[in-house]
Amino acid sequence: MVGGYGAGAALVTRMPINFTAAFSKPQNLLPSRRAELRDRHHDLFGRNVAGSVLVFPACIGSTLTGMVLMQLISEGKAPVALLVQRADSLLVSGAVLAKAWFDGGVPVVEYTAADLFEKIKTGDRVSVNGETGEIGVTPT
Repeated sequence: MVGGYGAGAALVTRMPINFTAAFSKPQNLLPSRRAELRDRHHDLFGRNVAGSVLVFPACIGSTLTGMVLMQLISEGKAPVALLVQRADSLLVSGAVLAKAWFDGGVPVVEYTAADLFEKIKTGDRVSVNGETGEIGVTPT
C-alpha cells in the first residue's frame, strides 16, 4: 500500500495495464491527451485516466512502469487512486517516488480478493484510503 486518500469515479478493467505502452505513445505528448490510454490492444483504449480511481488486476510489461506513473502524477494527469489486485514493486515505486519528490503521490491499495470486479463498476463513486486500506463504493 501507498498512503494517501483519493476519491472519484471508477474506471475499471479486467485487463492488466502496460503503463509504458499505454502512456508513452507520440499522441501522449499532447497535453490534452497525456492521460489517454493509447494501447490499441487494451479495452480502455482512448479513455482518459486523469482524476479517476483506476481499478485493474495488475501491471505487465516494462520496467518503466513506475517512471511513467510518476510522470503522470507530476503533471497532474494521474488517477486519484489505484486499486489493484496485484501491486508490484515497479508500480508502487512510481507512487512512492512521486510522493517523496513532488509531494504528490496517489494512494495504491492492493485488493487481492476475487470479487473486486463484481463490487466495483466503471462510473461508481469510489474512495480509497491508502493509510488504512479502506475502500468505499457508492454504486451509480
